[in-house]
Amino acid sequence: MRQAGVKLIVARAGAFLGACRFRTGIGTQAALPAFFAWLICGAIVAVSSIVLILSFLQDFPMSSALGIQNYVDAMDRYLFAEVLPNTVLVGIGTVGVVLFFSVPLAWLLTRTNVPLRTTWISLLAVSVVVPAYLKAMGWIMLINPKMGLLNKLLADLLGIPDIPLDVASLWGISFIQGLMLTPVMFFLLAGPMRSIDPALEEAAIVAGASAWKRFWRINMRLLWPATLGGMIYTMMSAISIFDAAAMLGGFDKNPVLATAMFLRVEAGGGGEIPNYGVAGVYGLLLTGPSLVALYFYFQVIKQQHRYAVIGGRGYRPATVDLGRFKVLGLAFILTYLTLAVFFPFLMLLWQSFLPYLQFPSRHAFATMSFIQYLNAGSVASKGSILNTATLVLFATVLTLFFGFMVSWIVTRTRLLGRQVLDSISMLPHAIPGLAFAFALLVVAIMARKYAPWLPLYGTVLVLVIAHVMNRISYVTRVANAALLQVSSELEEAALICGAKRLVAIFRILIPLVGPALLFAGLWTAIIVFRDLTIALMLWGPKNAVISVLVWQAWRSGNYTLAAATGVIMVVLLGTLVFAAQKIGRLERLYVD
Repeated sequence: MRQAGVKLIVARAGAFLGACRFRTGIGTQAALPAFFAWLICGAIVAVSSIVLILSFLQDFPMSSALGIQNYVDAMDRYLFAEVLPNTVLVGIGTVGVVLFFSVPLAWLLTRTNVPLRTTWISLLAVSVVVPAYLKAMGWIMLINPKMGLLNKLLADLLGIPDIPLDVASLWGISFIQGLMLTPVMFFLLAGPMRSIDPALEEAAIVAGASAWKRFWRINMRLLWPATLGGMIYTMMSAISIFDAAAMLGGFDKNPVLATAMFLRVEAGGGGEIPNYGVAGVYGLLLTGPSLVALYFYFQVIKQQHRYAVIGGRGYRPATVDLGRFKVLGLAFILTYLTLAVFFPFLMLLWQSFLPYLQFPSRHAFATMSFIQYLNAGSVASKGSILNTATLVLFATVLTLFFGFMVSWIVTRTRLLGRQVLDSISMLPHAIPGLAFAFALLVVAIMARKYAPWLPLYGTVLVLVIAHVMNRISYVTRVANAALLQVSSELEEAALICGAKRLVAIFRILIPLVGPALLFAGLWTAIIVFRDLTIALMLWGPKNAVISVLVWQAWRSGNYTLAAATGVIMVVLLGTLVFAAQKIGRLERLYVD
């Protein structure tokens, strides 16, 4: 029966390739990329649909009865009185923190003569490598009624028993997530900010407009599409990020949709049976607002002519002289980097050398050692290093492969439905990674029950599949932009000379867009390496990765081991980011 199934799949694949050849008129070799492009997009649609289907299945996986009982169970006081209000507050708070830091940073580092702009942009990119859960760990060590060093310092200075400052709250979650997402918003705003025509501001100066009015009525109006896109992305990310909310709010204190969904899935959580149906409802609640927000964003993009500032009339970028205010500009930049990187990393570094968290003193320095780094290496050696390396390598390579196949079909062929492919490849951008991981967990459970020979449940393979689907949006955007810059005449010339189309792709096209693909691959590897959400949702005894070890060490109370492992992660991620910067040369996009 298995052989018959394989023959059927092969026959259908062959029929599909023949159809592609007929519709495009570009040969079987071009039909092969079409097959892989439709394969990944079909898988994305199928997995995305699982969350919706599961929300109507009752008592899954024991039965498959359809009904609305899951919605009845989910729409309770816990959801409306705690989960949804907390999720909305965290989303709004995160967007507020991101706007507070990113807009001034974008202006300072692209429009002014603040010193060392290239250095600060590089450090902003490096700050992305510190995952939210590591930043949360650092800030808990710094501000916490029980173990916070800053609390202890203020209590000693003021001569009182304790200081009730606690980062483990809704404002703390918003603050940490805002610090983490600020660089993303910065790079979204930096390019458009740099392109604003100074003639508009000069005209406003002549008309007597103040600096604040010029910034608000001209700059921010022209930046509205980029700002709205960044706000939507930030809100989508904020309500779906699991690790910061889980670290700071736990599962009982300050629950949000992401943690509530995880709690419904986690076997043995609180002694309860996993409720996949209610988790599916929570997944829809996470995904729905993102799709609605994207719709309104596309409505703004349709009016892009209203925001055009570069034309054939002598456009020239300009740099604002800060004069004596350079010090304030530098102070703002350093304040962000201190809060986002230096404070949490220094706390992790300090904790990693100590047997337990202590205030800096002669005794504390005397107890410092490297034992936790040795323990971290010992714990990580039990398969997690190999799992992490395998996951990063295969997820990155396969994401690049499938992303390039989709982009090549979209930009280089006349295949019927290529715009549909492009739209589907953007779908994971609107669906939280937690929802993708949940859907694949359901697939793995079904495979374990009905196809035990398929190695999905609790394996590295299911992690690879989840990351490929979830990260393909970014790769297709990069590949589309790179392929559009390369004329098709080069491939046509190779074909005229007798080269096969696949040879032309691999010998001409890929070398020309190689730097962009390599940068996209490095960035994908960074995101996969630091991810905790997908890894934890699909975690099993045989597929634990390093980020899961950090989580387990922290949850078990072994803070020093978690800190040491976190420092190792930051060092490795920082190396990857510097490599990505050298290849992508990000700073040259924004600095003269």
